Amino acid sequence: MLLLFDVGNTHTVAGFTEDGTNFVKWRLSTHKFETEDELFVMLKSLFDNSKIDFSNINSVVIASVVPPVNYIFQKFSEKYLGIRNLWVEASNGLDIKWNVKNPSEIGADRIANVLGAARVCSDAIILDSGTAITIDVLMSGCYEGGAILPGLMTAAHSLFEKTAKLPQIDLYAPENCVGKDTAENIRIGIVRGTAHALNGLVEEVKSCFKNNPKVFLTGGQSSILERLVRCDLKDPDLTLKGMYAYWERKSNSTRKSLDL
Repeated sequence: MLLLFDVGNTHTVAGFTEDGTNFVKWRLSTHKFETEDELFVMLKSLFDNSKIDFSNINSVVIASVVPPVNYIFQKFSEKYLGIRNLWVEASNGLDIKWNVKNPSEIGADRIANVLGAARVCSDAIILDSGTAITIDVLMSGCYEGGAILPGLMTAAHSLFEKTAKLPQIDLYAPENCVGKDTAENIRIGIVRGTAHALNGLVEEVKSCFKNNPKVFLTGGQSSILERLVRCDLKDPDLTLKGMYAYWERKSNSTRKSLDL
């Protein structure tokens, strides 16, 4: 059984899987734990409630975009599971060509998303809505790069912090395109504005390639955008599926090397 950690700036998704398709998962605050022992206590209660046995875990795969907390996960795995982590990174043996200037700069979550989409098709545009919104482009099995936008809550918090009179509000997809009060004005600007930006960027990417890519929508804030963003597949587990694919491809690559 695999234990997967998708470590984001705001939340960490911890997931268990045996087949890379079905997951038992929890959403944790990334900065709620400061030591491997605190992480263990938190996870142990979740494991027990779900009747998951620690002894069944044989691999830990981590996609982290928060380097300061990486040592906590490394120590947790070594101390409580007796195994080392497999860290997701753009590397050889993944059957993906990284056609960008510095593959090492690609976020681990974005790499996982690309691998998750590659399980379905060789041409894809992946939209991941979290603290930041990322767009990743896979064409003919080659990663061509992408774009980064402020996340919905990031944009909302920025407005609240940088302006004297604008209130902090909850976000959802507004029905109207013209707001009748301040809160509605903000929702329209952030949610509908972001959706239009994503739709426009996707169309521009499509016009640059002859391929006919599938558009994936994933991420913790994707439910807010799903009614407004044009996509072919909504998959909240895409990153976890890609992490499983990463482990699978790395394992196959290691076995081939040993056979040689």
